[in-house]
Amino acid sequence: MPIDEALKKLPPQDRKRIAEAIATAYPNRKAAHDIAVRSTDAAAVGGAAALLAELLIHRDMMIDVATGGARIQDVGDYYQAREARIRQTIPEGVTYDNPHGDLWAWYQHWRAELPQYEDRRFYVRQLFGPAIEAVAKRSSLPSEPREATGWERVDRALSKARTQLEAASAEEDLQAIGLLCREVIISLAQAVYDPTIHESLDGVRPSETDANRMLEAYIAHVFPGASNKEVRAHHRASLALALNLQHRRTASRQLAALCVEATASTAAVVSIIARVSPDQ
Repeated sequence: MPIDEALKKLPPQDRKRIAEAIATAYPNRKAAHDIAVRSTDAAAVGGAAALLAELLIHRDMMIDVATGGARIQDVGDYYQAREARIRQTIPEGVTYDNPHGDLWAWYQHWRAELPQYEDRRFYVRQLFGPAIEAVAKRSSLPSEPREATGWERVDRALSKARTQLEAASAEEDLQAIGLLCREVIISLAQAVYDPTIHESLDGVRPSETDANRMLEAYIAHVFPGASNKEVRAHHRASLALALNLQHRRTASRQLAALCVEATASTAAVVSIIARVSPDQ
C-alpha cells in the first residue's frame, strides 16, 4: 500500500503498457497485454513512491466522482484523509494547489464551472500535473525519518537535509547537504555540551562550532574508559563524512544519502545518551 491500490485503478491501456515493459525482461515468453495486482502482505511503502501513488489515486477519485462514477457519500471520507496525508508529505519546491478540501467543494465547482465531463477531466489533470511530474522525478533513496530528538534545530535541519536530498539534481546540491549535516552535528553538540561539566580530552576549550571536541567531551564524560571507545568514535565518523561530502566536487546521491543517514544515526545515539544521562 498504496502502490497496489494505484495499480488496481489503472485503465486498461496503462496496464497494457506496464505489461509490455515487464515482458521485455523475458524475451522467450509470449507477449503480455495486462497485469494482475495481488497484495501478498500488509507492507506499506513510504517516501516519494508512496506520495506519487497517493497523488494518482486522489486525481482519479476526483475524476471518478465528477463523471458519473463513485458517490461522494461513499468516498468523501477517504478523499479528506488522503488530502491531509498529501499536504503533510508534499516536499518543499513541489507545487500542489488543490483548492478543494473535500469532494462537496469540488462538486460545487464543477457544477458551476465545468459542465462537460471532458472539461472536468482536463481540469483535474492540469491541477495534478505539476505535482505528479515533480514527485515522479524524486529519489527514493532516503529512509524513513527517525523519531524526533526533541532539539528543535537538530530536527529541523535533519528534515531539511532529507528534503534537499529528494530534490537534489546537481553536485552542488549534494555538497550543500554535507554542509547541512555538519550544521546538524554542531547543533547537536551545542544541545548537550556544558563547559562547566565536560572537559575536552586535549585540554583545549571548544569554540561554539567545534562539534568534534564538544561531543568528545560530552560522551567521554558519560562513557569514560577504553571499553567505551567505540561509542565515542561514532560521531567522529559521521562528522568526517559530512565534511567529505561538503568539499567533494564529485558528490554523488548515494554518498549524500549515506551522509544524511549517518548524521541521523548520530543524533539518535546522542539523544539516547541524553535521556539516561544524569547531566541532561
